[in-house]
Amino acid sequence: MISKPKRDTSRDHPLNFVVGAYIQPILVAYLQQGGRLSPLSDAAAVNDLWMINPPEIIAVEDYFRLFLSASDLLHDPLLGIKAGQSAGLENFDVLGEALANLRAKSLTLGHALHQVMTLERLVHRLGTSRIESVGGNIRLIWRAHFQQHKAARLVCESVLAGIIHLAEQLTGRLIPVMEVCFVHSRPVDYHEAEYQQGFRAQCRFSQNDNSITIAADVLAWPLINIARPSVADSAAGQVVDQVKNHIGKNLLNSPKLPQISAILGQSERSLQRQLKHQGTSYQQLLADVRLHHAQDYLTYSNLSILQISQLLGFREQSSFNHFFLRGSGMSPKKWQEVNRGGGG
Repeated sequence: MISKPKRDTSRDHPLNFVVGAYIQPILVAYLQQGGRLSPLSDAAAVNDLWMINPPEIIAVEDYFRLFLSASDLLHDPLLGIKAGQSAGLENFDVLGEALANLRAKSLTLGHALHQVMTLERLVHRLGTSRIESVGGNIRLIWRAHFQQHKAARLVCESVLAGIIHLAEQLTGRLIPVMEVCFVHSRPVDYHEAEYQQGFRAQCRFSQNDNSITIAADVLAWPLINIARPSVADSAAGQVVDQVKNHIGKNLLNSPKLPQISAILGQSERSLQRQLKHQGTSYQQLLADVRLHHAQDYLTYSNLSILQISQLLGFREQSSFNHFFLRGSGMSPKKWQEVNRGGGG
C-alpha cells in the first residue's frame, strides 16, 4: 500500500502561499490607522509597487513578514482583527467569485460555508476549515498550519474576523456569534471590550481549536445580492436595501444620515426624497435594522442585554429596553425567554 505524502509544513516550500489579493485587507487596515507605505515596504523587505500591485502568488513567509511589520510599525497587536474586518469578496480570488455567484442564486449561508471549505486551498495554504455540529449549534473550526509562528495570533484573529465579516456581507445581517475560541494564549495586552467589539462575542483562549460557534438556524439565513452603491443604481427600491445594508455595517457607531448619504455618493436631500418616494424615512430604516439585529442577537448569541445594546449603538441599556419594547411589544428579557426555547 502506498501512503500519501505528508504536506510540507516548511514556510518556504513553494506550495505554501496566499493569493496576492489576500494582502489588501492588511494594507487597508494599516493605512486607515495612518500607516505609510514606504516604512512598511522597508520593514517587510519589499518595494511599494509589490504592495500596490502584488504578484499573483505570495509565499507565506512574505505574508507573515508583511503582517508583523505592519503591526509593529503601528504598535497595534489588534491589527489582525481589523484586517479581517476589512476583507471583501474581491480579496479571495476564485473563492470570492464562487461566493458572489452563490449570492446571485439566493442560496444560504450554509451553502457559502460549504463553498469556503471546498475552495479554501485555492486561495491560501495558511490552514483548513471544517464544520462540527454540537447540539443545536455549529462550530466552524479553522486549523492553522503555522500555529507556532510569531504571526499566528495576527493570522488566526484575521481569519476568524474575516469569516464573520464575509458572512455579514453575504447575508446583509450581523452574525450573532455565540463564542470565538483561539489556540493561542490570552495576550498580555488583552482588553475584553476590544475583542468583544471586534468579534461581537465572548472570546476564549488556550483552546484546542480556533473556532466560531453559531446557532445552526443561522446557516439557513439567505444570501443577498446588493448592488454596488452608485447614483445610477439607487433608483426604484434598491436605495432602501443599500441604506439598510450600510446602516447594519455601522450600527456600533450610531450611523447618521449624512454618513450614509456620503457613502452612497448622494446629498442628504436627494436620499431623503428617494426614501420618501418609497414610503419610508432614514429614521424608520435605522429603527427597523436595529430591531431586526437586536432580535437576532437576543435569540442566538450569548451576549448580555447590556452588551447587545452597546453593539447596536445605544449609550444606555434603558434606552435600548424602551426601544425594543416599543418595536416588539415585549422586553428584551421576555423576548429571550420566548424565542431561545423555540429556536426564534
